[in-house]
Amino acid sequence: MPNPTPTPAPLPPDLPDWRSALADSDLRMMAGDVVFKRGQTYAASGAVQDLELLLVDKGLRVGLSATVRGTQRYTCEVLVTEDTDLEGDCDCPHALDGYFCKHQVALALTLRGLLGGEAPVHSDEAEKKVAAAAKRAQTQADNRAKLQAFVQSQSAAALAERVWQWAQSDREVMADLKAWAAQAQAAENPKSTKSTKTAISELLKTSGFLDWRGTTAYAQRAHKVLPLLEQALQRDPEQARALCEHALLRIYRAAAQCDDSSGTIGQVMRAMQSLLVRSLKLAQPPASWLANWFALLESDPWGLWNERALLDAAGPALQEAYSRKVLADWQAYRPPAHAKQAQSVYGLGYEWDYARTRLRTRYLEDLQHQGDPVAAIEAMRSSLQDASEHSALVAYCEKVHKFREALQFAQAAYKQFPEDRRCENDLLRCYERDGWDAEALALRRKQLEASPTPAHFLAVLQAAQSAGKDRAAYRQALYQWAEQQELAPPPAHSRLMARHQPQSGARNVGTRAQWLLAEGLVDEALALVQAPHVCHPNVLQDIARKLPAAQNEAAIALLLRVFAFEMPHANTPYREVLGLVHDICKRMDSQPRKHWLLHLHANYKAKRNFIKGLEGL
Repeated sequence: MPNPTPTPAPLPPDLPDWRSALADSDLRMMAGDVVFKRGQTYAASGAVQDLELLLVDKGLRVGLSATVRGTQRYTCEVLVTEDTDLEGDCDCPHALDGYFCKHQVALALTLRGLLGGEAPVHSDEAEKKVAAAAKRAQTQADNRAKLQAFVQSQSAAALAERVWQWAQSDREVMADLKAWAAQAQAAENPKSTKSTKTAISELLKTSGFLDWRGTTAYAQRAHKVLPLLEQALQRDPEQARALCEHALLRIYRAAAQCDDSSGTIGQVMRAMQSLLVRSLKLAQPPASWLANWFALLESDPWGLWNERALLDAAGPALQEAYSRKVLADWQAYRPPAHAKQAQSVYGLGYEWDYARTRLRTRYLEDLQHQGDPVAAIEAMRSSLQDASEHSALVAYCEKVHKFREALQFAQAAYKQFPEDRRCENDLLRCYERDGWDAEALALRRKQLEASPTPAHFLAVLQAAQSAGKDRAAYRQALYQWAEQQELAPPPAHSRLMARHQPQSGARNVGTRAQWLLAEGLVDEALALVQAPHVCHPNVLQDIARKLPAAQNEAAIALLLRVFAFEMPHANTPYREVLGLVHDICKRMDSQPRKHWLLHLHANYKAKRNFIKGLEGL
């Protein structure tokens, strides 16, 4: 297989630093070790053909497109962006699933060679290996074609007998045959739903708990119900409604005792619910159908229904019956005898009562849908119990532009639940919207002192400016406050912070360093975190990432401090520390990098998985 590698045209001098994006270590991290090795084989085999060099955005990006020939021919493209990231695309199944495939690896290695880096060396052994794989794939395709031709040559009677034998010993095949028969009978006798209902029952039948394997098989059977329901919907929407109810009640039984981690059963349930809504739109049910609807709600183990969408589809008769019922249910509600007040992390509240929450939510949402905000607000106010309900009342007042009432309710909620973040944020939002700048600043300052994050720091500066404070002076005061806090010991529960507390005379300057980074003052943050001062390793990493290549030495020093802190506590598979090593190596020149890696091999040879990870860099 010839390798038609082109001689590229002269390249612009302002290309991105493609070396960091096309290094073996980066490609291995993107593709995984197994796929990377397969890509190396493809690159060395001459499988990369029909190359076209791509220069985009005035030379700030460079890429390559090609055809990669293996078991099939795939169109592939890789591109080094101006941010020195590697992007790729391929029409093979592996890439279509979102992965960086072996064809993209092969093309990236070829691009590296074109740009003057280490190029793939043609290998006869690799060429034979790829050719053998292509030959095996072709043989398998030929065998399938022969088998298909054999099956098509058999008589209908022989095939029917063979299918029936399979169905006798395979439940999946038998269920599929019943569904097929139901579709045929429904076409012959549109008024009868008995066979369709029987087929649905058979397809959705289950017993016992379904693990993830059983769930996948069950979902495959359940999918076969959807064409039956769709066919019924085209014939008679009222019949389809009854069949959808039957199917949902059946699948709910399976959903109540299964491991649906993949979400396959949930997908079928949503599709059935969608078909039921469509049937209601085509033939609106009588008010008496409300009992059926509530039976479905009670049977649903996962609560996937959008009640409002179904009610809108069902028409005014059902909606009026629904409004009467949810009002009556809420008025009839009485708390259980054992209910009592309880202290929560949000302040004084009540033990959560699911029945109360469900009935109240339905009643309030129905009131809001009727378009009477005054009645809805009064109903919400008169039944307030915990902080979340106070917060919902404020949000609804804002939604209907009752801003004065929103502020009043927010003030009352904050007074009752002063430690609840939701109530605090509601009041802060109202203050800032309504121009209560001094009050807003006080709340912002309280939040900052409780949690001095960069986001809170920037928000306080903005609030101070809105309140007419001198921004520069207020900023200086905040930094002075943060400096004073550095002398305080860490919380007793903070083991991580205790592990890197400063020695006598030094400070933990992490808060101020984060604030400086938030303001874009990277050099000031770098100067602040120098020894003997310390801070959280994540802060050091953030500073290092923001340093340009001209400051590689300073970035390496920070990352080595992080490595020295993390390595003693690292455990297999050492992903975090290996990522650190990777970042440090990218900043180092070749000779220091070689000596440092040898040092790591010698010092940590007992950590086998770490050493194995080093070999992959």
